[in-house]
Amino acid sequence: MQNVVNDDFCRQTSVKVRNVLDMKRKRGEFIGAFAPYGYEKNPLDHHHLVVDEEAACVVRMIFHWFVCDGISQSKIAQRLNDLGILNPTAYKQSKGHKYQNSCREFGSSYWHQSVIKRILENLMYIGNMVQGRQRVKSFKCQVVEVMPKEDWIIVENTHKAVVDRATFE
Repeated sequence: MQNVVNDDFCRQTSVKVRNVLDMKRKRGEFIGAFAPYGYEKNPLDHHHLVVDEEAACVVRMIFHWFVCDGISQSKIAQRLNDLGILNPTAYKQSKGHKYQNSCREFGSSYWHQSVIKRILENLMYIGNMVQGRQRVKSFKCQVVEVMPKEDWIIVENTHKAVVDRATFE
């Protein structure tokens, strides 16, 4: 009987935590552990993003090459690799963050076409806070589900844009 009560307590706590995080997302507060490439957490308010100019310059180059020069995503990745620019994971690690990405070989700092694609499609770069793309199924089953786009929480104009809307579109 005690196990049933304890299990229900855990479930209720999980629901409450999820509701609080959803409220923060809807207010446009950033709740992630690491800011997206091109941004960093504001040291005075960790729920607000500020532009990281060094990485934002690379993001702007990616958009310029893709939109203005018509270079393919794979050629952009190759160009960034040739220039010796660190990919997002290696860049975060070079800044002292304990960031790890399970999709990447440890120690590799190469850009890949899929990273370029994610950057070009990310609404965060026009100043919109996009969260809730994934969620954990339940407190018992730690399987991560990808949420459909219509269920994402998008709050417009929460931080400074790295790329103007016309270029993004």
